[in-house]
Amino acid sequence: MGKQELFEENFERIKKTMRFEKTDRVPVLPTGNAFCAKAAHVPLADYCANGPGSCDVHLKCWNSFSPTVDAVQCDLYNTGFLSPQWLSNVKVPGVELPPDELWQVEEAETMKVDDYKKIVEGGFYNWFIPFIKEHFNDPLGRVATTIAEGPVARQKYIDAGIVPLVSAIVTIPFEVFCGGRSMIKFMTDMIKHADLLEEAIKVAAVEMLEANRQMLRAAKPLGVWVGGWRGASNLMSLKMWERFVWPYFKATTEMVIEEGVIPILHLDANWTSSLDYFKEIPKYKCIMSPDGATDIHKARLAMDNHMAILGDVHAEMLAFDTPKDVKDYVHNLIKEFGGVGYMVSSGCDIPFNARVENVQAMISAVYDA
Repeated sequence: MGKQELFEENFERIKKTMRFEKTDRVPVLPTGNAFCAKAAHVPLADYCANGPGSCDVHLKCWNSFSPTVDAVQCDLYNTGFLSPQWLSNVKVPGVELPPDELWQVEEAETMKVDDYKKIVEGGFYNWFIPFIKEHFNDPLGRVATTIAEGPVARQKYIDAGIVPLVSAIVTIPFEVFCGGRSMIKFMTDMIKHADLLEEAIKVAAVEMLEANRQMLRAAKPLGVWVGGWRGASNLMSLKMWERFVWPYFKATTEMVIEEGVIPILHLDANWTSSLDYFKEIPKYKCIMSPDGATDIHKARLAMDNHMAILGDVHAEMLAFDTPKDVKDYVHNLIKEFGGVGYMVSSGCDIPFNARVENVQAMISAVYDA
């Protein structure tokens, strides 16, 4: 079979799984950035210094596994992407950190309450662009060459027979503001400055939605992460979640669907209390990707014949358990799902300290389930 045919076969397997159709086997769609560098024997400092070259590192990693993966959730990577997402400084190996130490996002208050007022009065991007340029050393400028490499990177995966399923991340104002204010201060804002915060979120949401729509039209990815990290429903009251998170998460997901792109709902932390809300999203159009904190068994029951689930081999399992433990976990999930509506992946990223043999066990498990 040629690589183009292999790509098409793998992509069709994913799309059938999204429709809860029976396939020859369960697809495997992992994600891992630092792990890819480790598996490819590339120092983290070198990996972080060459965003456009990260695609080649990822491909070297995945091609080292036999059998290999159907798809990946990150075609190329640059740590500079993190500052605009979370309004946070990022310490990088080889710069602020030792050359093979994992990059670190600093939890600090970079945004003030008055910034909400500036957004309400002058617009989100009129505030955001100069803010990140000043506070985070022009991250958009630093990632420009990596972004420009996107179409080339996606073609490299296709030429290897692998589906580049995720080529971008979109998120909601809650996540951006929470990162900038820092967790404790932002949670306080949700009580002390609730009306002002909501006004700022509404202004930002309109602008972010349109900017993301134009990005999707220009980049034409197969799929994107719709990111939820601190917006998990179990981190706040359901009333607050319904006010500050869900309307914007839902609208963003629906916009991605409208643009003909697959939303991979990347749900870090615990979303168990809000699983039923995801039935409001059109059937068979998304992939839910919990990270191990959300109860995947309850997610299966809630999403049965509505939305496929991707995951959730736990980070600690990949790092510390045995290959047999990993295989048993995957086999049990495949059995529980009945082989439909389910795809195998790590819960969130494969951790930097994952054992290569455990990742191979996760991949191989679908062939002997």
